[in-house]
Amino acid sequence: MSKKASNELTDNIEAIGPGLMLAEARVKMNLSAENVAEKLNFRVCQVKDIEADRFDKSVPETFTRGYLINYAKLVEISVDDVLSSYDALDVAKQQGSKMQSFSKITEKQAEHSRVMWLSYLIVLVLIALTIVYYFQDANNQKAVLISDIQTVRSTNNVTGKVMEPELSTEVIANTREVESDPVTIAEGPDSTNVELNIMDRSGEQGVLTEETQQRASITAPTSNVIQQEVPTNALPAVRAIFTFAGDCWVNIQDGTGERIAYGIKKAGYVMELNGVPPFNITVGKPELVAINFNGRVVDMSKYNTGNIAKFILPETPES
Repeated sequence: MSKKASNELTDNIEAIGPGLMLAEARVKMNLSAENVAEKLNFRVCQVKDIEADRFDKSVPETFTRGYLINYAKLVEISVDDVLSSYDALDVAKQQGSKMQSFSKITEKQAEHSRVMWLSYLIVLVLIALTIVYYFQDANNQKAVLISDIQTVRSTNNVTGKVMEPELSTEVIANTREVESDPVTIAEGPDSTNVELNIMDRSGEQGVLTEETQQRASITAPTSNVIQQEVPTNALPAVRAIFTFAGDCWVNIQDGTGERIAYGIKKAGYVMELNGVPPFNITVGKPELVAINFNGRVVDMSKYNTGNIAKFILPETPES
């Protein structure tokens, strides 16, 4: 037998499941599904599912095989035949699912092929429409150009002369060629007027009238610059160095009211400040701060330990 014939026979053979074998044996023994359920302690629906080859996949296979064995012993048929039929039924279902999967894959491939060819067709149609539109647009432009040329020729034949665009007197006057000498700027201590010498079209050099010179005058910036007055009594900037032995909060403003230091300074931090005195200083822990103001050490022992200290540098008799 050839391989093709063997495959055809295999496809046409319908596997006999264990349910059919058990149902036929039950009928021969004149038993109902209720009788089997009562004797095996099954549910009636469970007996019907077994005879219809409907097995619950959530139930372990060991239990399912046990149900089949007990049913086969009750109706007095071969247990091995029933189990073999059950195994063969499982193989047949797997083959059937594989065939269905293969069939679905084939259908998807065919559908994909159809979609692909349809896409190619749409692209070709779009390309063809683009080419047709391009040639039509070029032909329309060519026809419009030919029509314009014919119109101009017919107008020239009627009038007997070439039509030129008409220009207004103002445009003609503005299009005169004017050659000008380089601009000569006469600068003086208090004078910023500029004399413009213009060469007219006939080559004669003329000088602008007084009114024109006044209009063309250029006001140059004066050499006097307003300088900002600086108060003579401004105090010179001073230098202060803060050394922190521990974490300490500070707030320092200089004589202009600008805040030049603020926040918590870490232990070991050295801060150098330059500004306009006097400095309004607030420290959270004066015992942790050492201050050198213009080369002089500030005595911090006079402030209470652990209390906030507020003072002004340079120190005054009032502070």
